[in-house]
This record gives sequence, C-alpha cells and structure tokens, in this order.
Amino acid sequence: MNNAINNPDKSSAQEAQTQLWTLLFNQGLVDNNTLPATELSSPWYIIGAQIIGGWVAALFLLAFVLASIASVTDMEQSILVIGIIMTLGCLIYYRVGENRQEFVLQMVFALSISGQLMMLWGIHDTLKHLDDGIIALLYAMLFAVHWWLIPHKANQFIAAIAMVPSLLTILAMHQLSLLILPLLIVCLMLVWSRLYQWPQSYQRLRMLGYALGLNVLFAHFVLSDMGRWMDLPQVIMAFDARFSHYLAVVMVLLSALWLIHKVFNQLSMQPLESTNTTPLRRVKSIAILSAILISLLSIPMAGISTAVLMLLLGYFYNEFKLTALAIGALVSFIGLYYYSLHMSLFDKSLWLMASGVMLLLIRWALASKVDKTSNKQEQRHDIQ
Repeated sequence: MNNAINNPDKSSAQEAQTQLWTLLFNQGLVDNNTLPATELSSPWYIIGAQIIGGWVAALFLLAFVLASIASVTDMEQSILVIGIIMTLGCLIYYRVGENRQEFVLQMVFALSISGQLMMLWGIHDTLKHLDDGIIALLYAMLFAVHWWLIPHKANQFIAAIAMVPSLLTILAMHQLSLLILPLLIVCLMLVWSRLYQWPQSYQRLRMLGYALGLNVLFAHFVLSDMGRWMDLPQVIMAFDARFSHYLAVVMVLLSALWLIHKVFNQLSMQPLESTNTTPLRRVKSIAILSAILISLLSIPMAGISTAVLMLLLGYFYNEFKLTALAIGALVSFIGLYYYSLHMSLFDKSLWLMASGVMLLLIRWALASKVDKTSNKQEQRHDIQ
C-alpha cells in the first residue's frame, strides 16, 4: 500500500495493464487470465557484453565440432548430420527452454544459424546430382520450419529473408520469372494487411513483411541501370523483364489506391474539428493523382512507386522501421537514376532546378486552396 501511495503513476500503470490483459482474455486473444510478471531489463552494456560472450562461446564450440569431424572420410554426410543435430537441439531449447538470459539466447542463436548453414552445405553436397529445384525446395522448407517454429525474432527474420528467395528461385527455374516481381508485391500487401488479424502470429508475419519488403527492393535494384551493370547471377537477372516491370507498376498502383482509400475512410470518421483543412474529397483526389503520377515516373525510374507504397504501409500500420527503410530506398532509387542519366552535370542541375520550382509551385497552389477553403469555412461559421 505504501508503495502504491508513493508511486501513483506506477500503480495506475499496473491497473491499466491489468484491465488491458483482462480485455484481451475476454476476447479470447490470450490463454491465461493472469497478467504475466514484468521482467526487469538489464542495462544496455550488460546486454551487449552478454551478446558478445554468447557469440564467442558459440564460435568456440563450433570450431571444436569442425575440428573433430575434419578427419572423417565422408565429411559431407557428417556435416549434414551435425547440422541436423544442432538445429534440432536449438529448436527444442527455443520451445521448452526456460533460461531466457541474453547470453544463452545469443549462443543458441549463433548455434542455430551455424546449424542451418551446415545443413545447407550438406544438402547441396549430398543432392548436387539431382535437380536444382529439389534443392531449392528443401532450402525453402528448412527456412519455413525455422520461421514458423522458432519464437526468436532475429532468427525468424533471417529465416524469412532466406525463405523468400528460395521460393522465387523455384519459379525462375520453371520459366515463371515474369510472376516474381508482381507476386512479391501481392504477398507484401497480403502480409501487412493481415498483420493485426492474427495476433498469435503477429511477430512471424511482421518479420515476413520486412523480409518481403527487402526482397522487393532488391528486385527493383536489379531492374535499375546500376543492377544491369553488375555481374549478377543468371537466376537473379531473371527479374529483368519489361512485362514483369509494367505488371508490377500496375499492382503497386492498385495497392496504393487501396491504401489511400482506407486512410481517407479513417479520416472521414473523425470529427470535422480535427480535420480543419481542405475537404477530404479534394485531398483524396490529389493523392490519387499523385499516386498515378509516381507510377508513371517509376517506369523509367524502377522502384520509386514501390518505395512510396512501403512508405504508405509504414505510415498506415505505424511501422517506423518500414517507413525509414522506404525513405532510404526512395532516395537511393532517385540517386541511382540521376547517376545513370547520360547527361552532363549542367543539364542534370537544370533538371533538378526545374523539378524544385515545380514542387514549390504545387505547394503554393495547395496552400492557397487551403487558405481559401479555411476562409470560406470561417465565414460560414460566422454566418451561422
């Protein structure tokens, strides 16, 4: 009681947490009706030391294991078996282990990554005489199991970011490369739109969403002029198809229009006092026209519209990291296109100046419309 009196903010926060947990239990989103105890967080330097110590311990253990099997005749089979044992051991610990110290988690994480790499090596060396599609399918199944069963966030992200290219490689091997880029965009929208509908799989879907976003951006980088100059593998260059690029632009435009519609539907539900700006219909029309213009610009500048779509997703679902990634990608794609132009620096500077003047004129036009609309609303309010 004394602690509650001395710390009223802490007491009210605990009551709010208890009420929220009870509400989640009544809706069937959690299984236990008792609020779990809050664990005290360690200082950042203690966590950093534990992370370094866990990785060092895992590397020493891995070096000992590799040195032990160096003298084995059938090294490929031994690496595959040891990789399976390490992966299963880490998976069992993630599911039933109770020690959640950062040192132990990081050591298990390092051993799990090492076990997956050993399994990939062993699968490739054992089945290299078979079809490459079978190997890619086994890779995808391995990463899918880790992404679904392991609750560790970093491990889920690595498994997801490796699972997506494995599945896309299968499409490229079966002469379906035209579907790769549009399929990535469709999957990106499906994952982020279902993020809050399956709360039990929230973390998995979130990591898959970021993995899909990175793969989409990499695919657009391959489509850019900078990607064509690089000596990339033939499977990756399968993205280089104009029809696939145009279809992806259409899919991005439709997805952006759907997001804009949802955003303005939410804004229309708010009171008029909180939206004391241009009428929503006019702003929505401007947003739609901007989306169409950006889609047209993305035909010569690959990736612009996709970066804007990810920016809208980050804003709509309140994902700061996705928003930052989209902004960085947008600046990078514009910079790559600017660098690849076969023009002199003087001509490029003239184009930049003209673009800046056009943006300033658009901003001035929008600001004047906003002022006129607000003045009309004030006059109507005074008359009433």
